[in-house]
Amino acid sequence: MEFRDIKDVLTFAAFRPEPDNSKAPWPKRFPGKRTVLLNVGRASTSWRTIDKSGRVDDFGSADGEFLDVASQMADEWRATADDGWIGVSMNSRFIVSLEHNLSRKKGFEDTIRSNPKSILGTKHDRTKRYALHHNPETSASLLLACDDSLVKTIEEAFRNHNLRPARICCGLFAMQVHLLNRIAHDDKLKNQDIITVVWNDGSLAVLRMKGGQWQELRCRSGLQPTDTHAVSQMLKPFLDAKDANTRIIFMGDDTENQFSKEYLPQLENHHVTDVTEPNQLWAILSRN
Repeated sequence: MEFRDIKDVLTFAAFRPEPDNSKAPWPKRFPGKRTVLLNVGRASTSWRTIDKSGRVDDFGSADGEFLDVASQMADEWRATADDGWIGVSMNSRFIVSLEHNLSRKKGFEDTIRSNPKSILGTKHDRTKRYALHHNPETSASLLLACDDSLVKTIEEAFRNHNLRPARICCGLFAMQVHLLNRIAHDDKLKNQDIITVVWNDGSLAVLRMKGGQWQELRCRSGLQPTDTHAVSQMLKPFLDAKDANTRIIFMGDDTENQFSKEYLPQLENHHVTDVTEPNQLWAILSRN
């Protein structure tokens, strides 16, 4: 046995998940380490550094295609991330849909990644990668489908710049799941008539739930900040169907976000609860 192995046992490092184990929570994979989180959009990329204590730290952003931004920023990201570990939120070329009666066999999380056709059947598209979140009390599921080519582009860019992708996910999907879990664990909320509105830097998901059942979902990425018509068209069917008892719960990627500035004022006649916390997107990604 090498001295390094003995040291790892004495410091409990031997019992920690490996940094490339994406199933383990971020804090357990990188205890006492600095990391960088990216949010990759269609024409811009933003990032946050996570310090050794797990707190969200410095901010940066750049316009342009991801490959160009990566070429410009790779040295800075590598200097800020210990051992070059990066987490990525993909914020374009994805869709979240509402599905029913999909398999919930043990280990479905791994199966949807390695053999999605066995779960999706004819709905499977080999050009996509998938993730699932099931409603614990009904047959409904949220299905994330993202372009496999974009994932491979990001992975290759990292390899070319000596960076390591610790996790590639969809930030909007992660925020939606986080909010639904929060509602499910709140006895006062989970049985109410609720519309959830989740916004991440130009991507929007709107979900109607009643008595714990997910009834309708609309999702779109790559919305322009000034495209009020597209946003209004997404919201209109939900607002038209709501009644006086319906609650609207909004979560944005940060407390200062484009949706709050441009669109929340349009909902001032409705019962809207803004549950957005500072650094909301980054906090979710860095804790899970």
